[in-house]
Amino acid sequence: MLITYTEEINGINYTFSAEEALRPFAEPLLEAIEYIPTERITDGFRIRAGFSTFLLSEHGKGYDIAAPDYTDDPLTALNTDLTLALHIQYRQVLLLHKYGVVGKAVHFYDKLAVAKGALEKPNISMQRFGDLGGSGWSVQNFVYDEKGSARLVDAEDYEGVYAYELLTRRPELIDVLCLPDGYIAVFKGEELVQLLDDENNELIQHREH
Repeated sequence: MLITYTEEINGINYTFSAEEALRPFAEPLLEAIEYIPTERITDGFRIRAGFSTFLLSEHGKGYDIAAPDYTDDPLTALNTDLTLALHIQYRQVLLLHKYGVVGKAVHFYDKLAVAKGALEKPNISMQRFGDLGGSGWSVQNFVYDEKGSARLVDAEDYEGVYAYELLTRRPELIDVLCLPDGYIAVFKGEELVQLLDDENNELIQHREH
């Protein structure tokens, strides 16, 4: 159920909407607002938090909190329904907690270096580099040889893809974007099948059949 919330912080009312189940994930944003000196709070003030950048829009005697509108063009459009923005945060935090990892944020406008055509292939390998620029993520596809061994497909060209574009092109990849430098994530279709840390340790424990 979508609910509109109004929270008073340092004497100022802040209003936003979100699905009720995701309300707890707005707390870090509200805490960030609490620590901003009130004299700095103005119409159009931006707060970068995790994947999203939130904007304060003056409304009456308070402010609406808006997020990039990922159903439109998030570089220009805003939405006071924070459900999708908080859902992305929820999924990323869930993954970090699951594997006991301290994350490194990727913002929606950061770019990934994607081998041309890789996002249309079922098998994806992603690695994050500290010196790559943008998000640090490089994305390639892989195939299996006749012996069943995986092999990365040599890329002749790469394209810069905004992180938010994955929401429509390969949404399952969004979850791992918060992993730190040196990590490798491997997908077969929508399933994350392998996760390696920066020391090449396998974090996904596969069951023996």
